[in-house]
Amino acid sequence: MGTLASNRKGYITGAQGASYEEALTATTGTAADSQTGNVNAAMQYFFSTGRGNVFRFTRTFLHFDTSGISGGSSFQLQLTSTAGNSGDSNHRVVAVRHTAGESTGGELANADFDNIDRNTTYSSATGYGSSGTQTISLNAAAATAITGTSHFNVALILEHDLNQEEESPLEESGDISNGIAFGSDINLTYTDPASGYTHKVNAVAAASIGKVNTVATANIGKINTVD
Repeated sequence: MGTLASNRKGYITGAQGASYEEALTATTGTAADSQTGNVNAAMQYFFSTGRGNVFRFTRTFLHFDTSGISGGSSFQLQLTSTAGNSGDSNHRVVAVRHTAGESTGGELANADFDNIDRNTTYSSATGYGSSGTQTISLNAAAATAITGTSHFNVALILEHDLNQEEESPLEESGDISNGIAFGSDINLTYTDPASGYTHKVNAVAAASIGKVNTVATANIGKINTVD
């Protein structure tokens, strides 16, 4: 099992809008870069009717230096929640591609708020609990980005944010908030690609062989000059 810690982690609170659509299409916000504490509104939709309607979204932006990963499978994103509700579909999150921080793990800027690519999703909509480790399984598009580039940029947004629905999911003032313990590790986990000699020896499957003539299979490239 391979584990890679995030290289940068933070969130951006979008500029408030006077309508749901304005909040969804906001092009700027307030960036909180390189976070180390608990943030209960790391992915959020906020709505208030006080002193005029106020609508607002918050998105989380992560970067991983994947220059050392050239293969693998079963990629997952793991982080620790500080707020959410696994029984409420409103709290489901989706991982999508982003180009914030100049796509290279640079500092998050206010203008990065809308630098998300809703057409490139890296996960399905995933329930989000109020505490403990949250695991988001990543798809084939994510695997290609992880193994084929040196920078894996993944944003976490609410499913409502992804779908750009025409109406607010809340009829009254309130919020849909998912939190992240940014002080805890945010990791990319995966199954390492097969290494060493991977063929049968005397009809015994390679997976069942630990050593050949006292040499570990991971250190064997050939047997009798045969790959």
